[in-house]
Amino acid sequence: MFSRTHLFRYFLIFSILFITTSCGPKSPEFVDIRNMDMASLDDGNFVIKAEAVLYNPNGVSLTIDEIHVDVLVNGNKIGNVYQNVSSEAKGKSEFTLPLEVQFPPKALFSNILGGLMNMATGEDFEVRYAGYIRTKVLGVNFKVPFDQKETIGLDM
Repeated sequence: MFSRTHLFRYFLIFSILFITTSCGPKSPEFVDIRNMDMASLDDGNFVIKAEAVLYNPNGVSLTIDEIHVDVLVNGNKIGNVYQNVSSEAKGKSEFTLPLEVQFPPKALFSNILGGLMNMATGEDFEVRYAGYIRTKVLGVNFKVPFDQKETIGLDM
């Protein structure tokens, strides 16, 4: 049989393990890509702008360290966003990160005939953002992946 001392030791060990594993910081959650827009610029290039929306489930603020996003239009990689940032997001709240990529028209219309047809007929473009955002909560690093698609039109 177990003595009281043994039971107390097991209870103490179990309690310490339970407390240390259940109280750690949680990874931020990717919510959505919002306000996606594509427009032509005066210099002849195009720009795609959007906002990545994330949720911080922790009671304390977190730090955003890095944003890495590949941008694909109609399946063709047209650019990427790589930013080293140092901003904070409050606890238990959503926060947005601006994303912007500029690229020449030839990147968009690499398939010339298909690109010209899309432009002439006013068809929309499928834009895909795929990447990750690196954050830190209470000294613990998290890599938050996402892969989001949306169909948008070109504002000339």
